[in-house]
Amino acid sequence: MSELSLSGEELLAWNDATAKRWRDFVTAHPELLSVPCDIRDTATVGNLLQHIVAVELRYAQRLAGITETEYSAVPFGTADEILASHQQAVTLLRGVMADPEFDWTREIEFQTITAGRLKSTRKAVFVHALMHSIRHYAQLATLARQHGFKPDWAMDYLMMVARPA
Repeated sequence: MSELSLSGEELLAWNDATAKRWRDFVTAHPELLSVPCDIRDTATVGNLLQHIVAVELRYAQRLAGITETEYSAVPFGTADEILASHQQAVTLLRGVMADPEFDWTREIEFQTITAGRLKSTRKAVFVHALMHSIRHYAQLATLARQHGFKPDWAMDYLMMVARPA
């Protein structure tokens, strides 16, 4: 059944394409950053985007075995700042994915902001970091539409990989 699996590369590509589309959208509509938001107890869309990329970056740093950036130090004032944090995470994730010695089954222990101290496999941490973003981007799409901002692209995985027949 492995042919039914979504690879790490495919998941990372979906996440990265989605982040770049949101960067472009927020660049075109910077006022979206100040729209009120109650997703995950955030005050604004800017705070939500900070949360999305902070989680990506901090989990990527955990996987890479380097010191985590303080959550509050992750910038979110512009679309480019937000994407820069995302790109840092992608670079780190690609680095661990390229390491043939990287043990995805090894458990790591880490401190979370809301759930306390946890332990999980590196694979689960990787998948969480990327699916967490996709889930929040879907919530953001609904919130943006409710406030009159209409993202103009299909966000589903299939729409990223499908081609005309």
